[in-house]
Amino acid sequence: MQSEIPQLQVITAISDADCEDFVSQLLFSQGWSIIFRAIDMSGLSTFLEERTEALRTVVIYKSDLPDFSQELLNQFLTPKVTHICIDSIETNSHKLMTHIRGQLRLPLIISPNITNERESASNLVNQPIQPVQPIQPCVITITGTVGAPGRSSVALNIANYLAQNTKVQIYDADIRAPSLDYLLGRAIKSCENLSLVNVSTLNKSSEAIIADQSHIAVVDLGPLPPLEEVVNDRRWQAGFINRTLEETTTLIYLCKSNGLSLIRLEQFISQFPVLLRKLPIIYILNQSRSTREGRALANRFTKICNGEISFILPNNEEINTNLALPAKRENAFGKTIAEIGRIALVVK
Repeated sequence: MQSEIPQLQVITAISDADCEDFVSQLLFSQGWSIIFRAIDMSGLSTFLEERTEALRTVVIYKSDLPDFSQELLNQFLTPKVTHICIDSIETNSHKLMTHIRGQLRLPLIISPNITNERESASNLVNQPIQPVQPIQPCVITITGTVGAPGRSSVALNIANYLAQNTKVQIYDADIRAPSLDYLLGRAIKSCENLSLVNVSTLNKSSEAIIADQSHIAVVDLGPLPPLEEVVNDRRWQAGFINRTLEETTTLIYLCKSNGLSLIRLEQFISQFPVLLRKLPIIYILNQSRSTREGRALANRFTKICNGEISFILPNNEEINTNLALPAKRENAFGKTIAEIGRIALVVK
């Protein structure tokens, strides 16, 4: 199963407060961004009329919404707005997410009318449509299991590797345990094109530009926070994390070479939402040893990630001090560098 991450914004329209709270917490746990909670049909229609955002929008609703009108709601159906009714779905996490995902897996089809209108407009001006190929920013976000799997050291090595040929900004967004400043300070040598941004020290009113064509952004996000913290955390740092996930072009999920981390990896793959907007996810097993147990864990990791992009980094403590450079090929660090290089080629 190919892993994907949502690039959607959600509106809830549910009159029952307990049900709405349950649905909202469930969606928050899946990394969804809820932008509006309608309490009646008037508020919902007003919000939809004024909405001009480019991201796809999903309206999750129940028909018991005060003054609800299906006819009025249908007026707001567009290729970027999807309506999902949950009237017949019981308040159960699995059943709700299964129903919602099933609705969102429907293929997106460009309306023939829209295509004809575009062709007609082109003929009127008697000019061919020139294809536009914008340069997409590269945002690499690194997360993973709890228990210090080595996210920061791997993020720093990938960033330093990429910085040999272009400018790279690495963001330390692990609010609980920031460590990039420490690791960068004790590194033997880092590239001049690499710059560090510590999210926890930014001004509260600052809007850090993550997706920028002038540089590659590597974000050490730390472990994904628990549901109750995601729901209740309204600090600007939490907004930074949500915005980062929306702008991410490649997600890297890291786990340590032990049984507990692999169990959490299985849970992540099975529970992570599978939606329309495909986003490459790279799975990394870090600090894998050549012992019998290490080989068994590596084999299990490979089976778990069957069909996914995955890499295995060997056990090597130099990754914490000797940053990966494309030209370096030390005997003890060479295999790690080679894997870092392969990962860098995938995310570029």
